[in-house]
Amino acid sequence: MFRRSQASFAIALALLLCSACATIRSVLPRFGATKKITSETTRIPEGGRLPGIVGHVQHVDVRSGDTLLDVARSAGLGYQQVQDANPSVDEWVPKPDTEIVLPSRWILPRSRYRGIVINIPEMRLYLFPESTRPGSKVEVHTWPIGIGTDETPSPVGPFQIRSKEKNPTWVVPDSILKTMNPPRRVVPPGPHNPLGEYRMRLSYGLYAIHGTDSPWAIGRLTTHGCIRLYPEDIPHLFDLVRVGTPGELLYQPVKVGEEDGEIYVEVHPDLYNKIPNLERHALAEVRRAGVADRVDLDLVRDAVKEKSGVPRKVSRRRLDLTAAARP
Repeated sequence: MFRRSQASFAIALALLLCSACATIRSVLPRFGATKKITSETTRIPEGGRLPGIVGHVQHVDVRSGDTLLDVARSAGLGYQQVQDANPSVDEWVPKPDTEIVLPSRWILPRSRYRGIVINIPEMRLYLFPESTRPGSKVEVHTWPIGIGTDETPSPVGPFQIRSKEKNPTWVVPDSILKTMNPPRRVVPPGPHNPLGEYRMRLSYGLYAIHGTDSPWAIGRLTTHGCIRLYPEDIPHLFDLVRVGTPGELLYQPVKVGEEDGEIYVEVHPDLYNKIPNLERHALAEVRRAGVADRVDLDLVRDAVKEKSGVPRKVSRRRLDLTAAARP
């Protein structure tokens, strides 16, 4: 079976061999009228209501010489998420003027909606105000992330920010030291430090949220369990959180949400193979949300097959609902 961690290694090698690909040419939006969405206003669910949807799907045309890595970073997305939304597009040499779907619309994960919320399967971090209350309207910040590999997965569970550091020195753990060639016990601050310019240690083991010296790693399974952000994103998160900020690491490949009375499902790959049957899991999530009688189950199954990471409307047609209500 294809493993994303192996794919990440192959791509890393390709980047080293191809200087044109190793340097992302620009981190600024430059694809027409597209917007790099990093914050949106939303209402916190109350009274058993489903979470809402933030952002909006965008479309861009590829320029000659661009890769999907260029497109993803310029749009503030992870590479794999752009690839999942455009499975037929060549990642390295997309045909110029090909229209690309930017999956910049998201159903909020089920959570406490306070502080940092990280959903591992969608490789995305959300930051809510710590003072949120059910029904309140708040600004939520969001950024793409890189996560742990199959062999060294990112954990699941609650945490707090234990410390914050600028220009951190990396003291390499024994488990990582033995895999380095050549081994280095201490990596000083600088452009080749895998932690980048900012690190926020978690109260969960040795894990941290930090920057990166390899922007291509965002939207991939590349770390030893830590959470990476683009170099241009990590300073904003760093400034917005405090020591003691609460957080949650979640594993939700299937999210169910509602907007304007319509039910949506957003499906991502089961990256760590935690779920024996993703279709059954998706149907169970629909039932858990209490909307099984409002959705077309075939549309839910289609969303599971696609795993596009884009919210898909799965509401039953109103005609069907009317017919079902007849005696």
